[in-house]
Amino acid sequence: MSGPRRPRVRANFAVRLASPTVSGLLSAAATLWALGAISLMVVIPSVFLLLPFSAQADAVTLCLPGIGPLQQFSGDLEGDQEEVVYIHESVHAEQCRWLGATQYAKRYSTLSGRLTLEAEAFCAEVAVLSGRGAARERLIDRTVETLVTSYFEGDQMPRSEVLAAVQTACGGMQAD
Repeated sequence: MSGPRRPRVRANFAVRLASPTVSGLLSAAATLWALGAISLMVVIPSVFLLLPFSAQADAVTLCLPGIGPLQQFSGDLEGDQEEVVYIHESVHAEQCRWLGATQYAKRYSTLSGRLTLEAEAFCAEVAVLSGRGAARERLIDRTVETLVTSYFEGDQMPRSEVLAAVQTACGGMQAD
């Protein structure tokens, strides 16, 4: 005996995988890029500010894309030395803002570009100190000596080139 016949139900469940669209892929890529950029903008400054820098350095200015200048100063600075270091580093911060992070890094990565950036920063010191009565020529000599011995060790940069760069950078600066 057979009972009423049940209709045969045929399952027609086709699993359809959606293929990604161009706009969907672009949206996902933009999201990943934004998350990566935000992470870098948080991680790099945090690492920079948390890690100790060289004991020989009084301060460091880092120029980051999208952020601008980040500065770290030694805790051992006092009085006139502190003021001079802040003047020097403020020039680097302005260079970063004016040039942008990419151009600043490109300049700093070459000997001649680094010399130009550092000469400008040291000449800001010369301008302030000579305005207070210090002998300008003695300050320029000290600047050349500092650059030759501390910034361009191992005969990387001839003294004559350092002197020319410092004279060019300091030449137009008048004491206040």
